[in-house]
Amino acid sequence: MAVKMGYTKVRVFEAGYPVWKKIAGTTKKIQIKGGEEEGSINLTVFKKILANDPHSIMLIDVRDPDEFATGHFKSAINIPSDMLEKKLKTIKITKPIVFVCATGARSGEAYYMVQDIRPDIKKAYYVEATITYHSGGNFDMKASE
Repeated sequence: MAVKMGYTKVRVFEAGYPVWKKIAGTTKKIQIKGGEEEGSINLTVFKKILANDPHSIMLIDVRDPDEFATGHFKSAINIPSDMLEKKLKTIKITKPIVFVCATGARSGEAYYMVQDIRPDIKKAYYVEATITYHSGGNFDMKASE
């Protein structure tokens, strides 16, 4: 007796797992590494996460909605700084949070706000960099000096 499991259009990768691994990469998560400033994320690691596994983090852009509308990271959600305190009290956290803005100032404030309001959130970071956002999710990023 055949059992239906609800799967349709299933295909087998005939070349096998080793070839699949070479083509698709591994499922190994990129480890988050802290930056030089307290609470910051290492920029090299952050760029790797954006390029390879952007949905492994909750990326929160704390800029104003009009700034966000001009360009943002594709996987980012917009919670402006002035609304963050209220949202933090109710937001469900299932993965590490990384806050971004344009200069690192507001995202740094967001990081410290998490420390005060939600000390239960242990994996929160911010990007300490100058970021110029372009439409389509493109950006230029330079470490803050």
